[in-house]
Amino acid sequence: MKANSQAFIGFAAFPLSTFTSDTAVRQVTTVLRAEQLKTAELLCLSNVLGRPRGGLPGYPSQERAADIGKQMQEFHVSIHGPYVISLTTTEKGKLRTSRAHMTRCLHIADAVGATHVTFHAGSRQGGTAVKTRVKERLLQIMAKAEGEGINAVPAPEVAGKIAGFGNFEDTCTVASEAGCLFCWDFAHDFARGGDVTTESGILRRLELIEQNIDLSRWRLPVHLSGIVAGRRGEVRHAPLEGGSNVPWKLFLSVLREQRFLDKVSIVCESKSEEANGLDFRVKEALLLKSFIESGRIEKDYQSAQPSLSQFFTSKTKDNQKD
Repeated sequence: MKANSQAFIGFAAFPLSTFTSDTAVRQVTTVLRAEQLKTAELLCLSNVLGRPRGGLPGYPSQERAADIGKQMQEFHVSIHGPYVISLTTTEKGKLRTSRAHMTRCLHIADAVGATHVTFHAGSRQGGTAVKTRVKERLLQIMAKAEGEGINAVPAPEVAGKIAGFGNFEDTCTVASEAGCLFCWDFAHDFARGGDVTTESGILRRLELIEQNIDLSRWRLPVHLSGIVAGRRGEVRHAPLEGGSNVPWKLFLSVLREQRFLDKVSIVCESKSEEANGLDFRVKEALLLKSFIESGRIEKDYQSAQPSLSQFFTSKTKDNQKD
């Protein structure tokens, strides 16, 4: 890289399951090396416990995960846990299943050499008790993982939908109190009305991160993409230059000026209705890399869709009280 050689950028790589082939791993590692990208997130989005069933994949064995980890040991790797996980649920059965998936994901993450397991924490229904519930369950998960000698940690993700837990502040806080990581999905933060369209808003978030997360131990996971936003937050992911005009250039400019690029690991999660193959994901990640290498600074955010501001009212902002 010309500059900012510590910028860790990559993309959502491949499904990690009983069906993951060496061919899939080689395709990803080859392009990561060729394009000097450093980060990959392995996906367990629809994995089931036990044997594969109903067309859904199971988890790989510990041995298989370790073998994949050897092939990816030069990269910064993370796991994205399945959507079925919920740490906000009040249903005993669903909580048991969620804990079982988290335990399995952390074991797989440790075997593959991943630093963390990104996951969606669940619905925020239930008022202020939800935050306490998530924190207590994260503490239990951390205690179990540490007791079993696991180095990977959970990383709840900033939710894109306003009905989801949680906003930036709540997610950062519970991660701090549990002693783990959180994933700052910047597009999600934007979609739910977070204060990320100004330099001051982003700076405040960086300040909260430094106050709450042990950056001497980890890089903070960051997801970055385009997104289509509506009154209830995220509608769907989109290309970086599409959707509702996520201020990603402003974001990267602030990270560069604050020398924060070497404190984060950025996974590009852009999606397109036309193309979502490896070539598209690499192309989108390279947009981020090229902007960083260019040395450009963009501080003025001009929304391509001014009408979007109607969604960012006091009634729907991410600091709304339950």
